[in-house]
Amino acid sequence: MATYDFSVRYYGASINDGRMPVRELASSLIALSDSFKEIQQIINPNEKKVSLDIKATEEGSFVVDLILANGVDVISKTIDMLSGKESTAFANLVVYVETFGGAVSLLKPLHKNKIKTKKECPEGYVKLTLTDGTIIETTANSLKAYQDVEFRNNLRNVVEPLEKEGIDGMEINSKKSNKIIVKKEDLDNFDVPNPDDKQLESTVSEDFLQIINVAFEHGKWKFSDGSSHFFANIEDEDFIKSVIENKTQFGSSDILKVQLRTNRKITSDGLKSEFIIEKVLEHIKGSQQIELDFEE
Repeated sequence: MATYDFSVRYYGASINDGRMPVRELASSLIALSDSFKEIQQIINPNEKKVSLDIKATEEGSFVVDLILANGVDVISKTIDMLSGKESTAFANLVVYVETFGGAVSLLKPLHKNKIKTKKECPEGYVKLTLTDGTIIETTANSLKAYQDVEFRNNLRNVVEPLEKEGIDGMEINSKKSNKIIVKKEDLDNFDVPNPDDKQLESTVSEDFLQIINVAFEHGKWKFSDGSSHFFANIEDEDFIKSVIENKTQFGSSDILKVQLRTNRKITSDGLKSEFIIEKVLEHIKGSQQIELDFEE
């Protein structure tokens, strides 16, 4: 089982005695663990899942010693050592920590500036030129992690203790990578922007809709298709004009035959649908009385 040791240190006036509330620490460390799991999914999704374990701390502000581990049991470790996989697994752990640090280092410059150009470089590196002229060279893996919404959400939770009064900063440190320092004034850099919605192909169909509610104030009418209720915009200007001029009146059970366009998009909250009535083809009055059933 390959392991990689590093530490997280919190500092500030409220923890000078080396004490920190368990709830604040636990949520931050769980998010840190999830951050590394997400990085592993980006880089090596088929590898044995990493785990983040805690060791006894040293005396000081508040230091937590952690072990990033890959592998689950002694038998697996022995097999990996004999096959040479142990050194590969350790190398991967180093990459995960370096990727984590690289993604964090992108937060501040990209929070203030947009990317002007992106250039692929040898050995898995990319060169970014920002709108203020700054040039950043980072790994492609760090850039992927920076763009990953799940990773960014976890990262925001890692630094959440810094929102508390008296906790001024945190450090993530190891012997094999650069120290990561986050101060209270850096918190805005960790905000997670909403990803751009992905528009799917629109569909147009003829449908029969029952009018539930007419609403001129926000432009959307409420309809039922027999199985669900939804709001829809009406783009048919001739129909709207006839309604405004009181040439078209409605009963509670009236049906419209319409040309319905459905726009769908993928958002951070899932699949969203928007309904637009392009044309009202027919206005079917609701039944006002029971029809007699004559013998044919």
